[in-house]
Amino acid sequence: MTVQNKRRTLAALAVPFAAVALVVGGLSTAQATSKHDVMSMGQNQFGKTDGNFAGSGSSFTYTKGYFCDTSVEADSSTGCEVGAPWKKAPSAQHDPLYITVPLGFTVPAMKMECPDKLVCVDHPATMDLSRLAATLAPIFGTTPAKLAPALKNYATPGHNHYVADLNNTKPEWWDVYVVGVTDPATWYKIQNHNSYDYIAGLVKAGNPNVTAPIPTNLFLYFAASK
Repeated sequence: MTVQNKRRTLAALAVPFAAVALVVGGLSTAQATSKHDVMSMGQNQFGKTDGNFAGSGSSFTYTKGYFCDTSVEADSSTGCEVGAPWKKAPSAQHDPLYITVPLGFTVPAMKMECPDKLVCVDHPATMDLSRLAATLAPIFGTTPAKLAPALKNYATPGHNHYVADLNNTKPEWWDVYVVGVTDPATWYKIQNHNSYDYIAGLVKAGNPNVTAPIPTNLFLYFAASK
């Protein structure tokens, strides 16, 4: 297994985000919450979520709380952010976890592996999305300067999970990348393929309905199995 520490810039997001003129699925400025003491580690819990691997469903078993690299600045209550890559990992060995988030349309909450307004086991409740203010502002019909404060402590949106490796079904840390999906048809095609390879193919082909993976400072700890 190869450790994949991919770094992506936000330049590839400009066209997909600018094309969205409706709402961000599950996201609204009302979801912003007040800032509390910053924590880099979530409380350890035991539980499962569904995920996807190589065309099949997968089961993720969590046994440790999330880790967010606080050497990357974040204003969320959890210390977690989207838009800049981590600098310090919780372990030398880790693999990427890709989460798809609907943008510009709504997916029924219980049709997502982590529904809107429900915090999945060992996931952070909030994320700092302010680094994306310039690209999200047109969606909210406002300016980056006005939107950024509301994004600094944002409720983690509903999403699905995709991995490209099972790590021999052993538990490990997974560094999280966000993939925005801007139309329902593409969302459900991705969901039906159950594979990150399909997502990667869409990105490589320049599909305007998906964003390149967006880095975060977030790691989740789980074992993935079929």
